[in-house]
Amino acid sequence: MKRVSKIDIMTRVEGHGSIELIRDGGRVVDAHLNIFESPRLFEALLVGRSFVEIADIACRICSICSTVHKVSALQAVESAVGVTISRQTGLLRELAVQGGQIESHALHIFCLALPDYLNINGIQQLAKLEPKILQMGLKIKKVGNLIQEIVGGRAIHPFNLLVGGIGKVPEAGQLQILEDCLAAVCQDVTASISFVFGLDDVLPLLAMLPYCVVSGGPPLFGDRLTTSAATTIFASSVVAWLNESVELYSNAKVSHFRETTPYFVGPLARLAKSIPSEYASHFADTSIRSSLKARIIELQQAVERAQFLIKQLLDNGLEKEMPVMAVPAQGEGISLMEAPRGVLLHSYRFNDRGVCCAANIITPTAINQGAINMSLKELVAAMDGADYNQIRTAAEILVRCYDPCISCAVH
Repeated sequence: MKRVSKIDIMTRVEGHGSIELIRDGGRVVDAHLNIFESPRLFEALLVGRSFVEIADIACRICSICSTVHKVSALQAVESAVGVTISRQTGLLRELAVQGGQIESHALHIFCLALPDYLNINGIQQLAKLEPKILQMGLKIKKVGNLIQEIVGGRAIHPFNLLVGGIGKVPEAGQLQILEDCLAAVCQDVTASISFVFGLDDVLPLLAMLPYCVVSGGPPLFGDRLTTSAATTIFASSVVAWLNESVELYSNAKVSHFRETTPYFVGPLARLAKSIPSEYASHFADTSIRSSLKARIIELQQAVERAQFLIKQLLDNGLEKEMPVMAVPAQGEGISLMEAPRGVLLHSYRFNDRGVCCAANIITPTAINQGAINMSLKELVAAMDGADYNQIRTAAEILVRCYDPCISCAVH
């Protein structure tokens, strides 16, 4: 007779969810993710709001990735009301997003994921076992926070990023401080890559699922999705392609895609599209168990991109500017970006008074639900006959490989 065992509290993930393991006698035969955190109804909250309020509210969806939510919402609003930002504002926004990427990746790698690979329970034990590694990780994370503070006004829910521009342009001296801080952590990032690449795999080899990534712009920005099947989906068609619906088994909308199998998004998807040649030998397989390696490489890329952006801003010379004056207008705008965990979409429609009539936000973890469940089924099959506790531990590790942000998913 089949019965369900629940991992009621998943640790070291953002938000509240569980894993259900289905047992037939003493054997685990199936597993799936259960996202039960209460829906937060952000899209309904945005309807009826002025276009100038949208981004400030939408970024409250998440604290860890509030900057990318803010920038994505701003881009969608500006597209809808016909506002074009300056090149300087574009560079500063991109810098803020890279700061968020550094912060989020460092948090996941050093605080949430590493304990799985060292067979310990959490950050407290990590501080005892590998204090230098943890100190390096927190130092790197601090730089990501500082970037968001200087550009966005604060590390969480930035208020300096506005419709049409930026409130206060950072001073050259502040960007120089960021440049120095980034230079100071480069050696730590390199050492962290060596450390992560030296860790043993803790999961069996699973199949690589199809993936999709944002493309058509600078890193993490774009106007289309590119899939592993070499299909291109332009922004205006992405909502239909993802094909979300409300399902009884999840408090997050579920993507059904226009294909026969789920697609996954995130660092491993982005890296699979273009693995740097110097790291190709470390990716004999690109199944989800390689996600930690992908994330540490992306951490290095984010540091390097942030350095490049600061150089561009300093070389161009910082100029004081006022946000472009935006007036209420009827229109619809869509923004596609890569959040730390993968593809993020913000879409808004406004009436002629600039009041929001419709809002649609699609987050990476909501998209990844199908892939996570497929990976869990594969894991159970690969570990057939293993002890229940072994499968239970492996299932938690697998879900953490996707670094779910459940609060984002139930927005």
